[in-house]
Amino acid sequence: MAGRQYSVLELDGPRLSAVTAFVSKDRIEVKRWLSTVRPPDVAGDDAAAVGDWIGREFKKAGLQKGRAVLAVSRGEIVLKQLSLPAGAEATEADIVGMVRLQMVKQLTMPVEGTSIDYAPTAAGGVSPGGGEERATTVLAGAMPADRVEWCRAVAKHAGLKLHRIGLRCFGAAALLAEISQRRAGPVLGIAIGTGSTEFVIVEDGAMVFARACDVPRPVSAAEIDAFAERLAVEAKRTWMSHRVSKPSPDAELVAVIGEGELAKRVGERCAAALDAPAETIGIPPLVEMPDHMPESDQATAAPLVGLLIERVIKRPTLDFANPRRLPDHAARKRQMVLAAALGLIVVVIGGYIVRDQQLASIRERIAAEQRRSKELATQLNQHLLRHARVSHFDEWSGGGVAWLQHLEHITAKLPERGVVLDSISGGARFSTEFEPKGGEYPAGSWATRQIAEFEIAGTVDGRESATTFREHLLADGLYGVESRGPDTPDRFSLQLITARSAPPDAVERSGESDSGKKEDAKAPAGRKEAGR
Repeated sequence: MAGRQYSVLELDGPRLSAVTAFVSKDRIEVKRWLSTVRPPDVAGDDAAAVGDWIGREFKKAGLQKGRAVLAVSRGEIVLKQLSLPAGAEATEADIVGMVRLQMVKQLTMPVEGTSIDYAPTAAGGVSPGGGEERATTVLAGAMPADRVEWCRAVAKHAGLKLHRIGLRCFGAAALLAEISQRRAGPVLGIAIGTGSTEFVIVEDGAMVFARACDVPRPVSAAEIDAFAERLAVEAKRTWMSHRVSKPSPDAELVAVIGEGELAKRVGERCAAALDAPAETIGIPPLVEMPDHMPESDQATAAPLVGLLIERVIKRPTLDFANPRRLPDHAARKRQMVLAAALGLIVVVIGGYIVRDQQLASIRERIAAEQRRSKELATQLNQHLLRHARVSHFDEWSGGGVAWLQHLEHITAKLPERGVVLDSISGGARFSTEFEPKGGEYPAGSWATRQIAEFEIAGTVDGRESATTFREHLLADGLYGVESRGPDTPDRFSLQLITARSAPPDAVERSGESDSGKKEDAKAPAGRKEAGR
């Protein structure tokens, strides 16, 4: 599966949060994550010290340093929604110029060195001056020059290859894009960070307004109510600010990113303030998070992952490390001069080529052989693709679980008295992978890994009978046994896990060898259900 690894990090006050993820065409898999607090001896305004500290933390956590995305808070930039008199005939250079001109009029900071970028949000409508001229709506942002340089210095000292400087609020909006497209009205999203909280308003999948407030995440359950009340006030302010800048219908949903008690309480209070329903939003299905990652870390990392989701869904966004720029007219002149020089060289050399017919004939034969080589390479690639598909299917379809033999083996482990089975169910998971060896495909081997799971429940006349049954199951090492639910004096519920397709006694009876079966019980790439 083609794809690349990216690392996304943010500094929210003294806390550093970061994730490293593998991003493919339609999937994001978070490999590692980091959440730590800056030590007191590292000054927050010292870019070199902060960068060195980040580099050490990345190395300890095993995070990827190449293609790093730095997420910054909404409070660090100036963000404006602009309506530009630019119809379908307007070029990107025209829009860049209009955005820069509009932002310069509204900025109070020095323009020199300021990074200005924009993302289209909607097209159509009449221009602000009236008439029939069409207008384009964009969300433009400006990041002060000193802050951009600080971010670059931090990345340099950390050893990071700075790929992009993005906004955390855009990552939060990407998480809400799908749910907003299913709603007729705007959605107010809330992303709770460790040192600040961001509010985003998303309409039809695109962010139209964002605001941040410095309200630290509560550290105890006793602080949750006060924290939720504070955010309810800020949510009301956010919505009023949006209504002032743009007429809009009432909020149709308040969506809080996170799935814990904190997210639920915040959603209830903010929804009550806006008289709208509330919903907590988790990580979307296209993102695979580590199973052992705490809920609080998942909620903090969600907007960072959202910046990678933008790449998957190909949504226009802001990048203050590589902003859209006006065309370099001097560069065009240089290109014209170089083109003229190249044309002169071609004319001079062309005279010699015309006189040398033999050289022309050789070149034609070379071109024909190159075309033939490309055709053969295409045919070979198509053949290898078909071969891989057939091999994958053959290997995958060859797996299987001897359900009846397993059932016989399990029931044979029952004590003579004292244990009664009420229910037994089973399922299997299969994963087929190709392991290359040395050269190009098909050099290598296909392998299928499978795991069978059984869930059994029943009644016992005492815990000693249940313990005896469990020991019988564990005795031959065929199954891993885990309890399902609390132990009671008269009931038991167990989960059995095995990588063997059949019990050893069944294999011996059939005369088959189970040594070729795949016994890797790690999380497979695919899944087949059977016997449920």
